[in-house]
Amino acid sequence: MATKPRPNVSSFLSTSAKALDTQQSLLEAQERIIALERELDNARQSLEKRVGLDKISHALVPIEEIVRRPYQSRREKDPQKFAELLHSIKTYGFKGSIWLQRRPDGTLRLIAGETRLDAAIEAGYTAISSDIADVDDITAVKLSRVENARRKDLNALDDTEELLYLLTLTLKKDRAETIECLYRYKNAAEGKSSIADRDRDVIESVFTEVAPDISLSTFITSRLPLLKLPENILQAYNAGQLEYTKAMALSRVEDELQRQELLEEVVDRGLSLSALKAKIAPTSGRTVIDKVNKIERQIDNLNPQSIAELSVEQRDRLKESLLGLKVSLQKKLKQLDAYTS
Repeated sequence: MATKPRPNVSSFLSTSAKALDTQQSLLEAQERIIALERELDNARQSLEKRVGLDKISHALVPIEEIVRRPYQSRREKDPQKFAELLHSIKTYGFKGSIWLQRRPDGTLRLIAGETRLDAAIEAGYTAISSDIADVDDITAVKLSRVENARRKDLNALDDTEELLYLLTLTLKKDRAETIECLYRYKNAAEGKSSIADRDRDVIESVFTEVAPDISLSTFITSRLPLLKLPENILQAYNAGQLEYTKAMALSRVEDELQRQELLEEVVDRGLSLSALKAKIAPTSGRTVIDKVNKIERQIDNLNPQSIAELSVEQRDRLKESLLGLKVSLQKKLKQLDAYTS
């Protein structure tokens, strides 16, 4: 009677190792699913607590019916994390749900879950599990802000865009007016200007409710300048190639060629912040003078005709700004006198 050949030791060990690896992978996958389900359950409880069960419904929504936000709350995605999410959806299916707002006209607008929605689309889904909240636009943006803050999903620029959009809704002003109002708030806090009580109260209320970890002064002086980043700096920042501090340092370089060269050094060679500032410093004096000259030219361009075309409110604001500028100039002149005396 023929006997089966006994497997050699190396073959047996190899098979055993593969079995152990497979078992370990299954255990890790199971743990990830449990953690994800726990996270999704916490998110749903948060939504129910903030909105109320009577205002939430659940449905499988055709993806083509979902409307994106009117503001861009996420400009870039971490490629590795997105790939992992996509693999998870393809392997285990889409877990949980995204948040949608049912608007008065019946349209369904995305509140939270943009990355999961994009991954589901790439995975071939045509419909997606959704929690639908019957809330107004302001509440929808607040929900988005709270969920993004909980997940720590947005970079500083995206977070700034979301907060700014929320402020436009609560202040009932357009984007430019809202930014101007924020600077008026800062000037009023410094005693250089004044601001309507309602505007001040609304701004403070928004930050207290949805951004208690960000001071208003920091938002105005450090976050708003992000909106004016040169395009090449903006692209590098959104791609995760550039830290906030380096992006702001580079944005102060007015010469486009020099700025691009320094950007390449930072991205390609990992130039440190201190080294970057050292390279920028030699031109900083010239830059300051150029900025002062630019302001002088802008003031000179305020001829009687252009002033006459302003509304009464705009003329009052212009007067306040010029008076504030006068105070600032007097302070700077005293500082200069201290160096020359």
